[in-house]
Parts: sequence; structure tokens; C-alpha cells
Amino acid sequence: MIFEQIYSFARTTIIVWGSAIGAGIFYAFVITGICRWLFKMEEDAALLWIGVPFFLLFTALALIYLPKRLRKAGFIE
Repeated sequence: MIFEQIYSFARTTIIVWGSAIGAGIFYAFVITGICRWLFKMEEDAALLWIGVPFFLLFTALALIYLPKRLRKAGFIE
């Protein structure tokens, strides 16, 4: 019984954190690429000043709002 609870918790944690980090990385790179193209920025400056803050912000918001969406989709219990 306790093993099933630990397994469920670990599975849920890995799915939520993995999805949040993956989505944060994806959208940070997309936004950084668009800003580099629009504002003619250098790669290092764009990644440091746009990519990192956007990644942290999006990941934090995803960790707050993503579990509800994943439950509705049936990925987690």
C-alpha cells in the first residue's frame, strides 16, 4: 500500500516538473529567437536577458497551473 502511494507521488512529481521545465525551455527559446530576429540582438545577450527570466517565469506559472490541466487530460491522478 505504501509503495503504491510513493510510486504515485513520484510519477506525478516527475510528470508535472518535466512538463513544466520542458515547456519553459521550449517557449523561452521561441521568444528569445523572435526577440533576436526583431531587435537584432546578440545571442548571449538575448539568452541571458530574455531567455532565462522568461524560462523561470513560465516554469513557475506552469508548476502552479499545469497539474489541474494534466488531471483533466488524464495524465495524472
